[in-house]
Amino acid sequence: MALKDLIAEKGIAAEQTIEEIVRDHVRYDPDEKAIAFTPAANQLQNKAKVLIYLVALQGWPFVTKESVPVDAKPREITEHTGIQGGTLRPILKELKDRRVIAERSGRYFVRPATLSTIKAELNVAEEDVKPRRVPKRARAKVTANPKVEAASDERRDARRQPGKKTGNVAARFSKWIDDGFFDAPKTLADVQKRFHKEAIMLPRTSVPQYLLKAVRSGKLTREEADINKKRVWVYRSQD
Repeated sequence: MALKDLIAEKGIAAEQTIEEIVRDHVRYDPDEKAIAFTPAANQLQNKAKVLIYLVALQGWPFVTKESVPVDAKPREITEHTGIQGGTLRPILKELKDRRVIAERSGRYFVRPATLSTIKAELNVAEEDVKPRRVPKRARAKVTANPKVEAASDERRDARRQPGKKTGNVAARFSKWIDDGFFDAPKTLADVQKRFHKEAIMLPRTSVPQYLLKAVRSGKLTREEADINKKRVWVYRSQD
């Protein structure tokens, strides 16, 4: 076996481990160079979410041939995970001190050699958050008061009513289309800035779902354009 074969095998092993770590929690968008969390990722603890995101960055070379950063500044981690700096900084320090992650020039990343360690740590974390099994006797104890049950049903129904944050965001986005915001081509960054301008602090990974849905429904079109010496997708209203 030649030495280059060892390198190839190491790369294959790294790709497999990355896939095993992130497959349930992230999706890649090569067009937008973005990583989106799945609903399952919402159940992760903050430390696990940071590790998942940093591991996912290591997957870019296996997803696209284009150059995409495989490390991130704390600000970028906050933007993509929603974990604010006051909570994020201690997590990064603790992981760095344990050499689970590394840091260079203020940018944090995962070394391939630590992927197995991270996978094991995440498996333990998932076990910790699994709901405990409720004994049958405890499950059998239900309220016999119909008024209490009715009030509980009303609260559940109220939580299901339209007007949640996601519904409000979608409605706001649709209004922008109707008001002509997309009459001129807009990039993903332009749309995120508009959200922030209107005090909707939406992470960049959450923006593509609104754009792509509008494209599929025929409200918007998209095409590639050269902006700041980069090829990016731009979106505009249908003529």
